[in-house]
Amino acid sequence: MDDQAPVDDAGFLEFARSLQKPEIFNVIQDAEPLTPLAAYRFVSNTRRHYEKLARFPEGYLVYGDALCSFDPVYGQGMTVACVESQALRECLAKGIQGIARRFFQMASRLIDTPWQIAVGSDLQNPRVEGRRTAQVRFVNWYIANFYRAAQRDAALASRFLEVANLMQQPTALLSPANALKVWLGRRDIQHRDLDQGHQSP
Repeated sequence: MDDQAPVDDAGFLEFARSLQKPEIFNVIQDAEPLTPLAAYRFVSNTRRHYEKLARFPEGYLVYGDALCSFDPVYGQGMTVACVESQALRECLAKGIQGIARRFFQMASRLIDTPWQIAVGSDLQNPRVEGRRTAQVRFVNWYIANFYRAAQRDAALASRFLEVANLMQQPTALLSPANALKVWLGRRDIQHRDLDQGHQSP
């Protein structure tokens, strides 16, 4: 997918105008740049499944971004590396014999959640290629409404940040109390939009 933003001011502004959501364009359209634009390109999230290998050389391990690299926009890479460190410490406590297999299996389970968050979030963009299962479509619909409700609810915003920073499991966002807040927030937004439509000339 070629979705690279131009590095000239006029081209960048038009690129921002073309985005699915207008918030970025609304903020920058009348802003004055402080520095020249710099290009940033991250091609894709990458995950390597070393836990599926039948053999791995003794005395070696693969760790951090070499196991799984995330787009830095999600802020997951360093956090995942930290929890991998804890897993490695636990594996070392049981000895070094066969440590690669034990570590890769533990690390794979730890990577699963942030990987699903990152990949699922990418699939919100219709220009990103990938299979969108019914589960992915529902989760992205729910998260989009969660964002909107969190704008007016500090508890929801805190819960989302806890999940994004791997302090809570994603299932915490789906608790009955949170789901009710999201549903009520969505209904309020729909009512406000309807009222504004009635007031338009």
